[in-house]
Parts: sequence; structure tokens; C-alpha cells
Amino acid sequence: MVVLDSYAARTAHGAEAVFSRWADPEGWPEWDAEVREVTFAGPAMIGARGRMRPASGPAASFSVTAFEPGRVFTNVSSLPGAKLVFEHLVTPAPDGAAVEVVVSVEGLLAPLWKRVLGRSLGSAARSSVTGLLAYLDAA
Repeated sequence: MVVLDSYAARTAHGAEAVFSRWADPEGWPEWDAEVREVTFAGPAMIGARGRMRPASGPAASFSVTAFEPGRVFTNVSSLPGAKLVFEHLVTPAPDGAAVEVVVSVEGLLAPLWKRVLGRSLGSAARSSVTGLLAYLDAA
């Protein structure tokens, strides 16, 4: 696994408030500046599929590969010789939650894809977390 970006933060919002936004992929463009459009054949669960158009770059299909309600949402897109992985983690805390997003590439050609995608996805995790928390703060 080659990590392209990761970002963690704490929030006063509860884990369920955070997780419910991740579990609604069609809503991602509302708070994630890196996402332009999502179509998703929900509900969110392992095996569910969707298609995302990022703010820059080509559209990509993805599938949910890990889903633990209130805690973990992982979506994966296939690349030639690799997989692009977005892991969303939330850990409940007495004063809110800890939130983390890790963007990585797995597979034989992961080092190549790091060079290709590294620049464009170098702040994707940070953008996702800060966008989501700002959206929740404004609600």
C-alpha cells in the first residue's frame, strides 16, 4: 500500500453525524470540493457501487469494500494494475469524534500510480475532512 494522503482531526460532532455524510455518496459534492458529481446505487453497504466525477480528472466507478456503520466506510476504484482506496474512519469520543481519511494506492503498479496521481490527490484527504467538518459546523 502506498499512501497518497491522510488527514485526521477531532470534532465536537458525534460519530454518527460524520458517518451519515460518508454513507451518502450522492451528497459528497455538497461538502467535498474535490468531488463534482456522484451517482450511487445505495443504500451504503459492502458491494454497493457508484460513479464519481472529481473536480478535475476523469470520472471513475467505485465500490464499497468496507462498511461498519458509524465507524468505517471504504470505497475503491480500479486502476490498471492497482486500486485507488479512500478509507474513511470515525472513532467516537466523549466530546465528539476523531475523524480520519486515508487515500492510498494498492497493487503491483502502485508506485507508478503514486507518480501519476500523487499531485492531484495530494490533498484529497485533508480537503475531504475539512470540508465535511465545515459543512457540519455550518448546519
